[in-house]
Amino acid sequence: MYSTVCPWIVSLLLCHIAGIACQTTANQQALHAHLFTSYDSGEKPYCGGAVNVTLDLALRQVIDLDEPLQILKANVWIRLKWQDCRLVWNSSHFGGIESFVVPVRYIWVPDITLYDGISPELVGFRDFRSSLHSDGTVSYNFPTLTESVCTLDVDRFPFDQQTCPLVFGSWVYDGTQMDLVNKSPAGDLWSAVEHVEWTYVSMRAERHVLQYKCCLEPYSDVTFYLTLRRKPKFYQNSLFVPSALITVMAVLGYHLPVESGEKVSLQITVMLSLAVFQQLVSDKLPPSADSTPLIAKYFNFSLCLVGMTCLMAVVVIAIHYQGNTRMPDWLYNIGVLRLSKITLVCVEHLNGVPEQIQNNNHVENCRKHKENSYCDKLHIMEQSPKEYYSIQSGNPVIKAPNVDYEEAWKKLAIVVDRLCFFLFIVVCCTGISVFFYHFQVQM
Repeated sequence: MYSTVCPWIVSLLLCHIAGIACQTTANQQALHAHLFTSYDSGEKPYCGGAVNVTLDLALRQVIDLDEPLQILKANVWIRLKWQDCRLVWNSSHFGGIESFVVPVRYIWVPDITLYDGISPELVGFRDFRSSLHSDGTVSYNFPTLTESVCTLDVDRFPFDQQTCPLVFGSWVYDGTQMDLVNKSPAGDLWSAVEHVEWTYVSMRAERHVLQYKCCLEPYSDVTFYLTLRRKPKFYQNSLFVPSALITVMAVLGYHLPVESGEKVSLQITVMLSLAVFQQLVSDKLPPSADSTPLIAKYFNFSLCLVGMTCLMAVVVIAIHYQGNTRMPDWLYNIGVLRLSKITLVCVEHLNGVPEQIQNNNHVENCRKHKENSYCDKLHIMEQSPKEYYSIQSGNPVIKAPNVDYEEAWKKLAIVVDRLCFFLFIVVCCTGISVFFYHFQVQM
């Protein structure tokens, strides 16, 4: 008995469901014919005044922010809502249908345009479906890919924060025909996909009413200000730290002996390495004459510092290979004798008589015991005192006429090299500290 009744119940249910479906389809067809029999999708609805269009924007993902071209490419969801008095119906006459979906080509759609966009129209603007409601409300949500101009300020790169405006408005209808307003004070960032280089800070919305020179009527637009903050860690690891280490490597050139022939080569190699990093930064930034990024100033400072190091290496080599050219007395006294004490360079008696002897007892001992080469030279000098002696404060001062000038020039080269080394350390540490301090402040 049970097995006989069950198929009948199932059959009745299926017939009932099919009847409901058929009735719903018939109601939708009737509603569609009621609404669109005499509807013209190319004609704006005139329902007593301007059409109020509400615009909302949801950011899905920033595809790319091209710094050299200053173009923002982003995937956004545009949400439009307006009233069309020609699309009003009584739901009780059509089986209680309150809303239904139709292709957007069937209805009038406001000509929303991205003013600073690269492409003439929004991608996919006419390819999706809209939702109609019985009170005449039309909701049209569609995704699109926007490409707009975004003027960048890279003075604080890579610790910069950029704000890109997305200006939406009607291209044809003025404010008396269509009034565009923003749905909320800010755009929707809730569904945004995280970007590898940028952090989404905010996307505030503002409505503007402007009057252009071409027309007497005002035009309304809604501008979404998308604020992005760059993630600097990548540039810190790939630019700052390597360039600072390469700059410090220039100090190794001061410890290379001139005879190695690699002093200038090392400095030039360091300069070329810094030039490569500077080129990487230049390719990343837009060409602008208004401001110079701090990182560009940092690389210019490093290049100038290494360039001066290269120049001083050439000077040191030139001094080193002066040979037996006679060194001026003032240069010998100041450059070799005095500065060697400051730079901690050991200067021995350069194959001649000591630079200055002012000890009368020591001179008298040499006169009595002429047993070593030094006293022999002193004895020779005594034969012509006018050439080798001068009197200062009653003490004899012996000048060294037979100094080995080749060794003296080499010692002077070492002194100059050491002075440049100390100066390089001070300037390099100070400069890098100042720049990194500014970088940290800007973070």
